[in-house]
Amino acid sequence: MKSQEAQDISERAMMFLVQRPPDLQGFLTVSGLDAHELLNKADDKAILLAALGFLAADEQLAKAFCEEEGLKPGAIAAACAILDPHGQTSW
Repeated sequence: MKSQEAQDISERAMMFLVQRPPDLQGFLTVSGLDAHELLNKADDKAILLAALGFLAADEQLAKAFCEEEGLKPGAIAAACAILDPHGQTSW
């Protein structure tokens, strides 16, 4: 997987959450963001990575995302590894 594909997956992860209000609220709660901040920073790479990490932390949510997006099960982990190779991004 290349960096651009990983970035694309992170953007798709955010859109997936936006379409699922209860899950989006869970992400906002965990990240400490409010909806206004999210709208203003929707293209922030750290926030997109956090959305991807949020999906990765919930097996059922990750599975639903991968199925909806036609991704292989390991795609989320691979994208996270490319976007944050040293695991240094945290909330």
